[in-house]
Amino acid sequence: MYKDFFGITESPFSIVPSARFLYLSERHREALTHMLSSLNGGGGFGLLTGEVGTGKTTVLRALVSRLPQETQVAVIMNPSLSTRELLASLCDELSIDYTDEATIKTLTDGIYQHLLANHREGRQTLLLIDEAQHLLPEVLEQLRLLTNLETDSVKLLKVVLVGQPELQQLLQQDRLRQLAQRITSRYHLLPLTEDEVREYIHYRLQAVDCLHEVFAPAQTKQIAKATGGIPRLINLVCDKSMQLAHQQSTHLLNKELVERACSDVLSWQLPQYTVPGNSEAPTASRKPLAVALAAGIITAVGLGYWSGILSQPSSPSLPVEPNAAVQPPAAVTASVQEPVTASEPTASQSILAQPATKAVQTTPQQPMLPQVSPQRLSPQEMWQQVITQASSERLAMQTLYKLWGYSTQLNQANCESGSRVQLSCFNGTGSLEQLALINRPAIVELREPSGESYFATLYAIGQDRVELLLAGQRFAVGAQWLTQRWNGEYTLLWRPPLGDKTAIRYGQQGPRVQWLDRQLSQLLGVMPENQDTFEQALLNKLRRFQRAQDLSVDGIAGPRTLMVIDSALNLPGPTLQPEKS
Repeated sequence: MYKDFFGITESPFSIVPSARFLYLSERHREALTHMLSSLNGGGGFGLLTGEVGTGKTTVLRALVSRLPQETQVAVIMNPSLSTRELLASLCDELSIDYTDEATIKTLTDGIYQHLLANHREGRQTLLLIDEAQHLLPEVLEQLRLLTNLETDSVKLLKVVLVGQPELQQLLQQDRLRQLAQRITSRYHLLPLTEDEVREYIHYRLQAVDCLHEVFAPAQTKQIAKATGGIPRLINLVCDKSMQLAHQQSTHLLNKELVERACSDVLSWQLPQYTVPGNSEAPTASRKPLAVALAAGIITAVGLGYWSGILSQPSSPSLPVEPNAAVQPPAAVTASVQEPVTASEPTASQSILAQPATKAVQTTPQQPMLPQVSPQRLSPQEMWQQVITQASSERLAMQTLYKLWGYSTQLNQANCESGSRVQLSCFNGTGSLEQLALINRPAIVELREPSGESYFATLYAIGQDRVELLLAGQRFAVGAQWLTQRWNGEYTLLWRPPLGDKTAIRYGQQGPRVQWLDRQLSQLLGVMPENQDTFEQALLNKLRRFQRAQDLSVDGIAGPRTLMVIDSALNLPGPTLQPEKS
């Protein structure tokens, strides 16, 4: 479109990976060095993570081009596979023959024999898996077992896992600790710096022999700030900028054109994973990621409290009595106890928990509520401010995405955005006990006795309290207080097995049926059928599981049953309760 105008024959900012535009920043070179060193050693696994669009695939291509000729490389780009499918894909990459009826054992034996043959011939075998955050835990465990074949000094198969930051969360599961211990080289790829963005843009222009400056230093700085240094976003913004420059017949971009390009490109970008804060220690009752992400959404109202809690080894204890009615909560993990008949809190009834290392010291005359404005506000006024700010359902959805590790624009905080990051929305009706069984954070609409409605994100369920996130603050309330304001409807996010949220029914065939059989067999402690058809044996297992979990015993693995299986297996994601052992 603009190539003739700028006197070039190829678009310099195509997002299609090309060796011609291979730009290795200092970070990319360092990542490449780490990966190469891990392959030269005796370890079994290397791990490369980075945000979407930071250039992980670029490093992967550079890695392959620098490997010795005696290395046989297998590359798997789409790892959303079952254990058998992954082994079959590895056999395809290594040119190992197998039949359609081959079992996991048959495939594994074939791979072992091939690895031994390569070793005898002096060849190293390397498996590269891109988008590895989509691997199921049982598939990762199978990869670990493949690396068990070794000599006295070297593994016969070396594996490099490349993926988004969620991969780090996945590997924190207790069941994968053996694999995590075998990772001998880790590198997290950060975005480009401001100087590197400028070099990157000019490198791309020089690669196509562009004779015009196009982007002045002020504009490269502008692009670096807008894109956060993400190469893929830089490409999109620069390409759009050059299109606009062509339309305006100018060879040098100005601030207004770059701003317009940034607006056009970045306003619809997908939610991005937010790297969790580095809290020094996990809490005793919550996953480390969940605590860090919750801290990330706290606004200035609660910053003083959170600066203390993040460095503590355990969550603050709250003086909530069983069956006590909690009426509007004070800010950040505070609980206010008073009779149910009252609709507003009073200052004399406010109790705020301090960080875990301090004793809770409150007096009726000096309630410890955070200051939300220069003037002193009463508890009633403060609570009114909170519920007014929490009137937006999109704000609650934005909070829900943060708990899953994604940061999204407010106008993109909806169910449609979830499908782009393999998450699905579920709208249901139930009780707190049923939500605790699903064990995923949920959005609930609450209504005050005065009639005002607002949205909260259900963050945690304890024995005698419930924790909510409202308008960037964290509150603890009694179950009775919540049920008086909640009609039982909720919205939550979950990750369907193999990316399909439809029900699994009797008579169906395929990988999802095999997945269901494996998971139910593991949970019930029985042998899997190793068949891909939903028959009577699997139906009996499913009904047995549904009966044990107090689900509707309909013999259909619908979304609710699948979510409970997800919870029972402790699959990655934020939880309402401590992870089960």
